[in-house]
Amino acid sequence: MEKEYLSGSELRQYLHISTRKMKYLMDHDYIPHEDTGQATHKYRVRREDAVAFKRRMETEPGFLSELTGCFNNGGIAERRPAGKGTVIDGEDFQSYLLLLWASLPDALPTQEAARRIGVNPQRLHELIRAGKLHGVKIGRVQYCVKREIIAYAAAPARLAHPSGEVYKALVEGYLKGR
Repeated sequence: MEKEYLSGSELRQYLHISTRKMKYLMDHDYIPHEDTGQATHKYRVRREDAVAFKRRMETEPGFLSELTGCFNNGGIAERRPAGKGTVIDGEDFQSYLLLLWASLPDALPTQEAARRIGVNPQRLHELIRAGKLHGVKIGRVQYCVKREIIAYAAAPARLAHPSGEVYKALVEGYLKGR
């Protein structure tokens, strides 16, 4: 019989992540949990929340991509917590972008996709190499899936702290249209 709750250590093993990353995810409310207040066995996570989080990790392109490289070289890079203070629903924002870009083809050149969401094209190439986005190269042009770019743009951490003029303009357009 499976336990209803997982400890932090059990969660870390279940998700196949480092202790440092697990602690960061918990401390910044990426995963719903209870803080027991104890020095050891500090976190308690409902099994269904752990399963849902793992499913998101495995199925959502770009999920947690803002943390890439954050937990190596012996220290946690300074990051702002995701989801704190955000009033934007990621699924609603995805729907907005799908309507906004309805006339675009389903596969976009990475240069065009990057320009539309206000990131460096190199960032999209990194995500493709890491397997977080799908890409195909035709001739000298790398293409990526429009829906995956939209999912990446609508990630909770990106929406919580919009950066870059192009991305901020997208968010502002969404908020004005609500």
